[in-house]
Amino acid sequence: MDTRLSSESDPTALDFLSGGGETGSLMRTHDWSASPLGAPSTWPQSLRSVVGLILGSKFPMFVAWGPELGFLYNDAYAEILGAKHPRALGARFHDVWSEIWPDISPLIEAALAGEATYRENLPLLMNRKGFDEQTWFTFSYSPVRDESGRVAGMFCAVAETTGQVLAERRQAFRIGLEETLRVLSDPRAVMTAAVEALGQHLGANRVGYSEVQADDETIVCETCFVDGVEPLVGTYSLRAFGPDSIARQRKGRIDVCDDLAADPAQVHATWAAIETRAFVSVPLVRAGRFTASLYVNFRDAHRWSTEEVELIEDVAARTWSAVERARAEGALADSEKRFRAFVTASSDVVYRMSPDWTELRQLEGRGLLQDAVGPNETWLSSYVHPDDQPQVMAAIHEAIRAKGIFELEHRVRRADGTFGWIHSRALPILREDGEVVEWFGAASDVTARRQAEESIEGLAMQLSQERTRLATLIENLTVGVALVDAQGTTVLANPAFRRYRPDAVIPSRVAEGAEQWIAHDDQGCRLPKSQYPSARALRGELVKGVEFLHRLPDGQESWTRVSGIPIRDSAGRVSGALAVIVDIDAIKRSEEHQRLLINELNHRVKNTLATVQSIARQTLRNARTMDDAKTALEGRLLALSRAHDVLTLENWEGAELREIAAQAVEPYSNRGEDRLHLSGPKVRLPPRMALAVAMVLQELATNAVKYGALSNATGEIRMNWKIDGTAPARLRFRWEESGGPPVQMPTRRGFGSRLIERSLALDLDGDVRIEFASTGVICTVDAPIG
Repeated sequence: MDTRLSSESDPTALDFLSGGGETGSLMRTHDWSASPLGAPSTWPQSLRSVVGLILGSKFPMFVAWGPELGFLYNDAYAEILGAKHPRALGARFHDVWSEIWPDISPLIEAALAGEATYRENLPLLMNRKGFDEQTWFTFSYSPVRDESGRVAGMFCAVAETTGQVLAERRQAFRIGLEETLRVLSDPRAVMTAAVEALGQHLGANRVGYSEVQADDETIVCETCFVDGVEPLVGTYSLRAFGPDSIARQRKGRIDVCDDLAADPAQVHATWAAIETRAFVSVPLVRAGRFTASLYVNFRDAHRWSTEEVELIEDVAARTWSAVERARAEGALADSEKRFRAFVTASSDVVYRMSPDWTELRQLEGRGLLQDAVGPNETWLSSYVHPDDQPQVMAAIHEAIRAKGIFELEHRVRRADGTFGWIHSRALPILREDGEVVEWFGAASDVTARRQAEESIEGLAMQLSQERTRLATLIENLTVGVALVDAQGTTVLANPAFRRYRPDAVIPSRVAEGAEQWIAHDDQGCRLPKSQYPSARALRGELVKGVEFLHRLPDGQESWTRVSGIPIRDSAGRVSGALAVIVDIDAIKRSEEHQRLLINELNHRVKNTLATVQSIARQTLRNARTMDDAKTALEGRLLALSRAHDVLTLENWEGAELREIAAQAVEPYSNRGEDRLHLSGPKVRLPPRMALAVAMVLQELATNAVKYGALSNATGEIRMNWKIDGTAPARLRFRWEESGGPPVQMPTRRGFGSRLIERSLALDLDGDVRIEFASTGVICTVDAPIG
């Protein structure tokens, strides 16, 4: 017979099974054939009402019904069942909770007898997840009657309080442990109290501490609580406990094992030898090093809860803090003894600081500083000069970082209120794990030395400033200056001096490079080296302004005026000399240029007068009238004047051909026309040639205005020139007119033509030809440049 709900059943008859989440759904599809309750369609109304109540509630509830107490529950209670769900649905109450039946059967019997019961935080050892676990529940059992009024079952509303109970116990344990550890000052007593309390609280077989030795390969176990197993005492190899376990702990990770027999990675022989099957080991890592661990062992397999592991970790942290505090206090006591001994023997200021320097623990000022007999957290502002406080703190931070020596000289407020200087030096006192317990220091009064140093530094600064100013002055002098010692070695030279000895390495001997300096005495004989100004100055003579021609290896020459000045010590002895070189090359060259210019001027004046005389004589000889003579003479003299102007601008050192040509035709050019064309490279003519070319162009331009290309509005003149590649170079110049009136060969040569072809050709030392082409006059010049 199929006892599951049928779609053909009266749907309203089974409304009590509607809803109920997962459990309600299971009830509607469950096969009830094996259940002592039978099919839901056969259930009495009283049971249906209770089931409907249970399925509609969010609170954990169940009902046990009938002679065999068939078990029904809701989703909230299914969570309490754990792995027993959904097997427990419709099963016998005894079969569901057989492991706790002895604990709850009296309460069940009372409820079935019509008596309601209530229990709060009842401890029950359940197996609902595949292993035994201690739990606590608060619940009530109530009788449920059928339609006849007879008790046919029982109803339970239940709340699991395991978490609450364990939390309260852990809190009580922590408080008790804290109180116990607070009054203990001996590190061994602290560890003993902690492991005993933890072992009893957890019901463990062994709890203890192990400390990793300096070799990082062995551990020492000394403090141990045991219950039913042998204590773990002595030295053991870390490798014996398995590389994986130790590797985890070196990284600061807790190692947890519920059952060593089920973990193939463990070293079973080691654990078997110490009667351990389950363990937790909490490492202590300091400064990146695995230094110790708190371990808890069970002889049998043990399912560790998260709360248990967290409690062990918390105990480890609290205990190590207490142990470190106790050790620090012990070290502090020892330090106090050492401090007292040192204070008694020393005359310096001595002091003690906390590990982070936030607290001055003690200071014996010895009359220099105000004593500090108790903790002082404002020591920095009380003792250290405000301007020095940042520097002091920076040095402190560096010492803390490196766990090294603090050492600094700084200003302090002395006992009389004035400021002075101290030299302070402090050493860190380290405990076994390398952490700083405190700092121990001493300070000495260095005020007198600092004041002397500051005075010396002030004088040194003044001297340095004077030296800098003097060096700046000497370095920027255009006069060459060098310092020569008593042995004749140049020990110092400014840039202007080194310009005359570019290859010399200072210091160097004065005699080095002497052959580059040439001077003569009054008889015209070359001066020997022994008579040079520096050599004479080293003999005590003051030598001024000896002119030297200085010649560099590359042949470059320049004129200088050299002086030698002796330097004497306080006793009047010559200790060196100062050599001074003044560049007079520009003066000498200017004088030479002036001499040449005067000579050239004399020569040019004579030549010019001769030229003017020749121009005047020829002009007057060929003029028809005095007016013609006057006009021709003025034009030619004006051309000569313009050529002189060009040469004067160039200091009579020559003139550019293009500029000479432009000056010659400038009076005949018109800004609105483009009739004059010049083409040729840049050519610089010497003075004599420049004057001759200027006169040629003047005559040609005058003729073009009267008869040639410039006598009408359409004529043009082209001047072009080039330099050929012969040696010496020659100027090829061409004047060509076009567009003017037709040209006829003159019946006789005029003065201008003769002047160009004969006199000026002679001045040019070349060939000048004039061609009267019908299209216009052509003049060519072929003359050497030079």
